[in-house]
Amino acid sequence: MVRILWLFWLIGFLATSQPVEAQDELSNNRFDVQTTDAGKIIRFVDADFSFSEHSEIPDTDWHHRTLPALWLSDEARMTQSGDLSVRARVRFDRSALEQDAVSIFTENNRERISVSINGIDIFRNFADDRQSILGWNHPYLIPLSGSLLKPGTNEIIIRTESGRHHSLGIGTIAVGSHNALGPHFESQYFFRIDAPKTLNWTMLLLSVFIFVMWLGRRQEMELLWLSLTGLFWFVRNYHFFAAAVPVKPLLFQQITYYSIYFAVAVTLSFCAEFLKLRHRKAIIVTMFGIGVFLSLSRLFLTITDRTDMVSSLLTVALFGSFLLILAHHAVKTQSPESWLLLILLSLAALTGVHDIGRIPNIDWWNGVGFHFQPYIGFFLFLVFLLSLARRFLRALSLVEETNVHLEKRVREATDALADSQQAQRQMEVERALETERERLMREMHDGIGSSLVTALAVARQRKDPASTITTLQRAISDLKITVDSLAPIEGDVVTLLANLRHRMEQELAQAGIKSIWKVEDSAPLAWMDAGHSLHLLRLLQEALSNVLQHAGARTVILSCKSSRLHGKSGVLISIIDDGIGFNAEENEGRKGLEFMHQRAAILNGILTIENPDDGGTAVNLWLPQEPASAKDI
Repeated sequence: MVRILWLFWLIGFLATSQPVEAQDELSNNRFDVQTTDAGKIIRFVDADFSFSEHSEIPDTDWHHRTLPALWLSDEARMTQSGDLSVRARVRFDRSALEQDAVSIFTENNRERISVSINGIDIFRNFADDRQSILGWNHPYLIPLSGSLLKPGTNEIIIRTESGRHHSLGIGTIAVGSHNALGPHFESQYFFRIDAPKTLNWTMLLLSVFIFVMWLGRRQEMELLWLSLTGLFWFVRNYHFFAAAVPVKPLLFQQITYYSIYFAVAVTLSFCAEFLKLRHRKAIIVTMFGIGVFLSLSRLFLTITDRTDMVSSLLTVALFGSFLLILAHHAVKTQSPESWLLLILLSLAALTGVHDIGRIPNIDWWNGVGFHFQPYIGFFLFLVFLLSLARRFLRALSLVEETNVHLEKRVREATDALADSQQAQRQMEVERALETERERLMREMHDGIGSSLVTALAVARQRKDPASTITTLQRAISDLKITVDSLAPIEGDVVTLLANLRHRMEQELAQAGIKSIWKVEDSAPLAWMDAGHSLHLLRLLQEALSNVLQHAGARTVILSCKSSRLHGKSGVLISIIDDGIGFNAEENEGRKGLEFMHQRAAILNGILTIENPDDGGTAVNLWLPQEPASAKDI
């Protein structure tokens, strides 16, 4: 976005200017004059050049040539024995710039630069002659004091110096209003120096962090290739924004030149590893093999004084070859990451061609005025990083979903285990109760029961009174009912009533009372344990005993069916006789009725005793299907 805004500003700047080609009558320097709202700018088209090695400015031996002249090292080596140097001289008329504050703007000078005006040194970008400077990509804006300028013609001389094995050249030269040149300088300095420096140092720090991450996760090879991508692109891009050489100049030059091949190799290796391309190991080995080949080819070309354009174009061809592989993968998988990397690498190849055309010894075009490479390396790294982060976030989301699923499964398994353990404990308790019930049943049958049966037999042999024999028979019957209550019935009231019928039917028949059983299937009462069973049997036994002793009935009906009361499901048990009926006043305060109501309360049931219209007595007991809650209690 910033580049686009800058291009619009540049177009507007050029549109509002009024270029006029002119020629200085004294120096024969040609220049363009641009008139803007901020002031005038003189851009020199050519200059006088001198390859004199002397520190003094020569009076003669100046040669005319076009600006910029960026590839002068070969020519300088032919006439100079040590380090290389060249001077460029231009002249301008002070009156052409009116009364504005004047500055000199120059860029693309290789490498150390010193500037003089009218024979007075006013600027240099190095502290001493031994210091190696990287000035080729730095723009310079040099304000001129009014006292240094003369009325009429003024002379500017720019001298550049470099090592014998480095490039030498003079870039563009302009002089004009400080207000007019200032915005252009600031724009160039931002795009050439500030932005690349910030982006590439950020890239280096991120690369170190990612490398540390890889040390902890060696299996994630994408992290290694991404950290190497950032590292090699930083090494390659450092010379774009650095002001001084950190190592020996020749070594730094070679590292800068050859690092581009391996920056491309690790970039493509990351893509292959990230997309999990088939035969990616072979692709990675091939990439580095081509990188070594390109390094050797460039070394051969430079030794034989040939241009390295071939190796640069081969680098673009390497990009193009990988793009074909990537395009096939993108079409086959329809992966968003594949398409994104394909577009990004295609853009990188196009900007690479743009930057090759700006190389001084190729000089196809000036392009947008700065190199894209410091940016494209960072944006490649950034998109790689974001793609990798997106994949990690997806993996993290998957891990979180898996954890949630596992936690759910663990909770389910824990609950199931708890239920199983509870069931096991319940089974153990029930087994213990059943064992104890069986023991009690045996003891009552073999002990008390045997004694009662023996006593009954003895009473009959001795012809004891009938009341004694009847009492013994009822004691035996009570004992049998008690033993029946201990038998496991699992809440089945029908089974419990069947046991009661078996015990009471003979006694009712002996009393001349016909028993009618109307028992329907009903749902078991889960809460009906042995204790509750005994209370129920005792309550019903008391009701039947009342029929035997007081009702004077000929028929008794015992029924059981499912019933709802107050919106709740339950079981209704009824004992209905055709006797003389129930007198509540006469029976008030009787212990038998009181005990029946107490037992019904223990069972959480509802007991009613009524006199039907057709005579007799009806004892109704309603029992709930579910155990009573604390609220109900």
